[in-house]
Amino acid sequence: MRLNKIKKSIMLCAALLSSFSVQAAQQFVHFHQGDVLLNPGNRVEIYMDANDCRGVSYAVQALIKDFRQVSGCQATLTSQYGSTHGKNSQPGILVGTLGHSAAIDQLVRQKRIDARQLKGKREKFIITLVDQQLVIAGSDRRGTIYGIYELSQQMGVSPWYDWADVPVEHHDSIFVNKGIYTDGEPAVRYRGIFLNDEAPCLTSWVKNTYGTGYGDHRFYQRVFELVLRLRGNMMWPA
Repeated sequence: MRLNKIKKSIMLCAALLSSFSVQAAQQFVHFHQGDVLLNPGNRVEIYMDANDCRGVSYAVQALIKDFRQVSGCQATLTSQYGSTHGKNSQPGILVGTLGHSAAIDQLVRQKRIDARQLKGKREKFIITLVDQQLVIAGSDRRGTIYGIYELSQQMGVSPWYDWADVPVEHHDSIFVNKGIYTDGEPAVRYRGIFLNDEAPCLTSWVKNTYGTGYGDHRFYQRVFELVLRLRGNMMWPA
């Protein structure tokens, strides 16, 4: 058995996060038809400003993996935008944080994105189509990360794909619809999970999995990803 009791412990604690949002983004991803096909030719290019927050880059890398899980498509990351991409060859997805992404800030100045929806907001994202391009914009780094994982979840990648072995259903095509999608600001300021020592359950699993007597960065990277996919922002270690 893969995770035994520690899997159940983490699931029990983190499941509480799902009750902390007052609203959820409407469904904008579909698999049979929609306004824009995200993976034409089974490829998708994602743009992220090289100066954007480091945490956003981790989530983008997870999104690339999620696309591969869902459709087997080749997803690539680029930091080139504007003059190097014509209107018909721009990246299919633009990801960025307000004040950290030149492309997002430009869309705000052009009033293609309503600044009032992001400025001064806490951990909020908006997802919309601009010139046939899917834009994921965050008011801050966690807002952007939550927007990225919203796309992943709507594509069918459960936050529990790792810890609970939730299978990912294959889809050849991934469509998105026009509109402005968000789940607003979190209703609860601090949201997270508490991990006890859980010896010998957790400590033994960590030892057998990573060869260390404690949870090192490899273990916590998996835990942090789960927390962020569940819209959390706090982890209380033992």
